[in-house]
Amino acid sequence: MTQPVVPGESYGRDDKCAGISAEIRSAIGQQNFEHWFTNRSRFEISGNILQIFVPNPFISNWLVKRFRSQFNKAAVALLGPSGSFELAVDETLQHKTSDSDSGSASKPAPPQLTTGAGQTISANIPTKIAGDVSGVQTLAVRPTNRRRFNNFTSVVTGECNDLAVMAAKQVAEFPGQRFNPLYIHGPTGVGKTHLLEAIYTEVRRNQNGLNVMYLSSEAFTNYFTQALDAKTVPSFRQRFRNVDVLLVDNIEFLDNKRATQEEFLHTVVQVIENGGQLVVSGDRHPRLLTKHREELTTRFMSGLVCRIETPAEDTRQRITAALALPMKDSFSRETLDYVARRCRKNVREIQGALNCLHGHFTLSGKRITVTRAREILGDMERECRKLVRISDVEKVVCDAFGLTTTDMRSKSRRKAVSCPRALAMYVARKLTKSAYREIGMYFGGRDHSTVVAAEKRVLAWITKDSPIELPTSCRGRTVADVIHEIEERLLSLAS
Repeated sequence: MTQPVVPGESYGRDDKCAGISAEIRSAIGQQNFEHWFTNRSRFEISGNILQIFVPNPFISNWLVKRFRSQFNKAAVALLGPSGSFELAVDETLQHKTSDSDSGSASKPAPPQLTTGAGQTISANIPTKIAGDVSGVQTLAVRPTNRRRFNNFTSVVTGECNDLAVMAAKQVAEFPGQRFNPLYIHGPTGVGKTHLLEAIYTEVRRNQNGLNVMYLSSEAFTNYFTQALDAKTVPSFRQRFRNVDVLLVDNIEFLDNKRATQEEFLHTVVQVIENGGQLVVSGDRHPRLLTKHREELTTRFMSGLVCRIETPAEDTRQRITAALALPMKDSFSRETLDYVARRCRKNVREIQGALNCLHGHFTLSGKRITVTRAREILGDMERECRKLVRISDVEKVVCDAFGLTTTDMRSKSRRKAVSCPRALAMYVARKLTKSAYREIGMYFGGRDHSTVVAAEKRVLAWITKDSPIELPTSCRGRTVADVIHEIEERLLSLAS
């Protein structure tokens, strides 16, 4: 494996091109390289893209179909995990091929088509032209795993992430000089990966002479184990220890991986001591990485540790508005506020809710109102819940009122028993959708009319906003509040 090429520099057919040629030759084999590339191609590195120029569209299409994975492998070996390849057509290579080849036997003939009248004609392969410079046409060929990185313009700030965003911008502007290492942690879906991608994009844009590498700790582990198997650890170390900015996501993946942790520790030390910048993200504070080496966690804490909290409602409203911009005609403003209030856990939950509502808008063509959004998201939530059983309702109600299951199923008509029993029947009917007869049989062999009467009784209490008068911890609270708390407990048990 060759030494990584520095992104941002362009290489023509000179001595510097030898390393690129060697990597491609290694990926596709000596015979294939001589047949398809010798005297009929050239290579360039532009940013994180390995550009392969060939004489005509036929060869380009054929090479993509046959060697896509090999070109991806060569690009990653040359440029790191974010490397990709691009096949382009340079018609000037056709003339070089004609001059260098003694005959046309080794040159592939253009494809031919036979018409219904028996005529044979040359097929014109359509080419997407990205620019017409010196007869060079670029095909829009990208590997399927190409990643699009976020930037700082799409980051929504608030009290939950102010410190982390400020630190990320400082690191992007002065890599290796401010907050080194920078460790960002927080629950899932709050924007840790977004900030790492934004740093990557900003450094690549403003300081393209630096070697920037972004990857997850899982990818680092995979590269390391592959290097061990292939006995190419020196090349692995050459690639990862000579970067200027190293961004590693989801560091918790290294839990209990002692050998990988040791290799990562040496990589971290080498990068920082050589003036490079390290940025790491994780789901918890370095002190809580109890399955990591102490030398590694203390290294993380030697820089700046930033926590990203779950966004508050005002921040969620701005996040929702930003995410809804491409779907601006789908929702009313009140609907967006409802989504922001309802989705409290993380940004992914907001994105999922907006996508669901936009899907319904696309199907119906009707703008999503708050009422409609409540129905759609409520149905989706109910479909995701686990089954609530009558026994679960009985247990939660017994805990709330200090009763036993024997009390609930007894024939007693005392208020201290009959009222909680009525509440249990009401909640069981609402959450389990069981038949009246089934609920009555469970609570002491009662008939369906008893359950119907209990349901009407509880609905009357809710309408009158009646307080609970029983001598329990619920005393003084309204029936509606107690029922809401019982339902919350049941849903937390079922989720």
